Amino acid sequence: MVEHSARDHAQWSASATERNWNCPGALALTDGLPETTNEAADWGTAAHQIAEKCLRQGVQADSFIGETEKGKKHSFEVDEEMADTAQQYVSYVREVVVAAAPPKTNPADLLHIEQKFSLASLNPPFEAGGTADAVIYKPLTEELEVVDLKGGRGHVVEAIGNPQLRTYALGAMLANKGLKVKTIKVTIVQPRAPHKDGRIRSESFHVVDLMEWTTDLLAAMLRTADAMSDFENVDHPGFGLSRARWNAEYLSAGPHCKFCRAAGFCPALEQKALDAAGVWFDDLDQPRISNAPDSMDPAELAKRLDMLDMIGEWINAVRAYAHAQAEIGVEIPGYQLVEKIGHRKWKADVDIQNVIDVLENAGKDRDLAYAPAKPASPAQVEKALGAKHKADIADLIERSVTGTNLVAANKTSRPAATPAVNKHFDILD
Repeated sequence: MVEHSARDHAQWSASATERNWNCPGALALTDGLPETTNEAADWGTAAHQIAEKCLRQGVQADSFIGETEKGKKHSFEVDEEMADTAQQYVSYVREVVVAAAPPKTNPADLLHIEQKFSLASLNPPFEAGGTADAVIYKPLTEELEVVDLKGGRGHVVEAIGNPQLRTYALGAMLANKGLKVKTIKVTIVQPRAPHKDGRIRSESFHVVDLMEWTTDLLAAMLRTADAMSDFENVDHPGFGLSRARWNAEYLSAGPHCKFCRAAGFCPALEQKALDAAGVWFDDLDQPRISNAPDSMDPAELAKRLDMLDMIGEWINAVRAYAHAQAEIGVEIPGYQLVEKIGHRKWKADVDIQNVIDVLENAGKDRDLAYAPAKPASPAQVEKALGAKHKADIADLIERSVTGTNLVAANKTSRPAATPAVNKHFDILD
């Protein structure tokens, strides 16, 4: 098994289909840039690795609690949340595979785990392909299902009309040409992100619809190829295409910019973020904000809230890009790199007996060298009890309400909370 963190991506990967489709110039700006990651992305990678091991080894995800999983840059000790994320995906895949198996058929024969695919047979203008988390064939209904695990909690992924899932579906069809398929189902399992359609949500479509979509996909690829070709000649004498015109023709900012490696220096995203925030520059080239939040009516406030995620992501992308530039030696006026200092800890070569000796020499209790024992967490106790007795402690566990969050109504399955002011007046009544 090749670790997810060590896998290479095609020039046009399935995960980049939506971005490249909506922004033909994205690939030109990102081509050749090094792969990047962060703690959240590596957390998802670790969860994927656990899920794959479960499906291949026939085990449950909680058997990995306490072990270490490595991402591209960050490592994690598997905890209850990571194990539960992987297990919900694993349980769904297993249930679908068992239900799809005809009598006297081994269910395992219907499942492809982490199936790689290439779109080379379609003659795209560059390398295109990817890896589908799980591909399940259902011979009784002649349906092919692609299941995709999403470990994120902050970015809710839609199943309906998702270009990445459509690319996976196309790849699954090309990788399994001998199968008789009428319909295709694409499913997202996103345990940590509430959604009005549930944490497991799907879309089904006919093979003919996928073929029609493929025509549009190839057209999008050709637009991207044109953008890359023109980008190489921008501002060359006699070419007649300036960088400003190229930007206007091929760059388009929007929600698809979220994971783009060019987000930190993309002029289209910068302008869209500034427009959304109502930022303008005065005669002294100083930034000004057009509207104060307390002057907005609820409708205007709703519009601004819809834009905040994009603005925040752009800000983070600019900061990350600036930090990366500083790390390679670029001097940014007025800024400098400083070391991050962690919490104090004992030196690696210190024996705890040295600490005990210091305490005793000072007339203190030697037990102060050890942290006091604390109760095990519910997850630790449940693991010790095992699946048969897990429910025995259900009445002893609570999840307290710690406050409220303001979220988009169409992106949550939770009921609306009572505003604090209403609670106050209830008490007065």
